[in-house]
Amino acid sequence: MKISDMPEFKDKSEVLTFEESTSVADVIAGMAEKNYGAALITKKDKLSGVFTERDVLRKIAAKGLDVKKIKVRDYMTSNVKTALVDDKVIDCLRRMSQGRFRHMPVVDEQQNILGMLSQGDFVAFTMTDVLSRFTSTSKAEISAGRSTPFAIASAILLYTIILFIIFQVMI
Repeated sequence: MKISDMPEFKDKSEVLTFEESTSVADVIAGMAEKNYGAALITKKDKLSGVFTERDVLRKIAAKGLDVKKIKVRDYMTSNVKTALVDDKVIDCLRRMSQGRFRHMPVVDEQQNILGMLSQGDFVAFTMTDVLSRFTSTSKAEISAGRSTPFAIASAILLYTIILFIIFQVMI
């Protein structure tokens, strides 16, 4: 399945963006107002970075910096891994897990911002997918004449394996 097929992506029409010259205080205020864990940072309307709660904690708060006096361009994560709408969901999850980051901007080939997904979006998507597979597997097992306990045990095993994979991605 592709990013463009995810209901969570289709529902994310509003992305929080700020220019590189914005003060960290203003970015934090915007994130707090929207209850977002990250904001995308742009330079001349093109993606140049992402600024997250983790950036605030590790790069600013830990050093006791005055957020009103510093610019987001100096504290954002600038080597941003992005996704295209045609990328496979599983490939994006793998990139996020291996890179140990929780927010992935979705862009087009010209680096225009189309949206942003978080690990929470992938978990919500995956849980829906798990329940759908559980239901279809159970129906198939029952209609094939296999015993109901076998169908239930198979579905629970599938559910457990997928949950294990999800939790490994989140760690």
